[in-house]
Amino acid sequence: MDNSTILTAQSPAALAEEYIVKSIWNNHFPAGSDLPAERELAERIGVTRTTLREVLQRLARDGWLQIQHGKATRVNNIWETGGPNIIKTIIKLDRSYLPIIISNVVSLRTRMVEYYVREAVKIDAKASANLFSELDNLENTAFAYASFDYTLFRQFTFIANKPVYGLILNSFKEMYIQVASLFFREEIARLSTFEFYKTLKILCEQGDDEAVQQCIAKNRQQSGIYWTKILQDLPEDFGKQVAS
Repeated sequence: MDNSTILTAQSPAALAEEYIVKSIWNNHFPAGSDLPAERELAERIGVTRTTLREVLQRLARDGWLQIQHGKATRVNNIWETGGPNIIKTIIKLDRSYLPIIISNVVSLRTRMVEYYVREAVKIDAKASANLFSELDNLENTAFAYASFDYTLFRQFTFIANKPVYGLILNSFKEMYIQVASLFFREEIARLSTFEFYKTLKILCEQGDDEAVQQCIAKNRQQSGIYWTKILQDLPEDFGKQVAS
């Protein structure tokens, strides 16, 4: 391994996991290839075979590996088999993916919201409007706005009878809030979003589902301008914050 793969983990299990993941990412163990035999790999890393087996099981659950009983463990193409839970690992491995990941998370949130919030208003406009009951008490901080935004749009999924969307948001919660906090660090972003929330609340009260969708689409376009600027000048420590 080269200097970019220097291991920093402390515990034996973390050391083994870091070694294997970095080896896969840096193509020392390419996708489609087999890992070395357990005994050889455990000796190479410096851990027991019991520890190694536990790590292999965990990496298989995350999508990095395919354990084949009676055969060698196969390396997966992580882009085909991994889930949202590995995003922080990818950022640790290569920070250059950060703008792509952020833009994907933002796109996922905005596009889904346009669809299911309208459905929620169609089904129960009153319950939808009630989701804004704490809006006037919203603290003027980036984290408060990010948390409110996440909770608001997650609750809409259940009124819309789209619980799978709620589960998707669950899987992105930490990333969602960290990315949203980056957006809401600017006062102008908080002010414009507060006005958006107020308008959306009124439209929910009126039961105007078509206007709700148009309002959200307009907000997406406006916030896209902010995001373009943010992605051009990401804070140096943001990748470390997300990956920690």
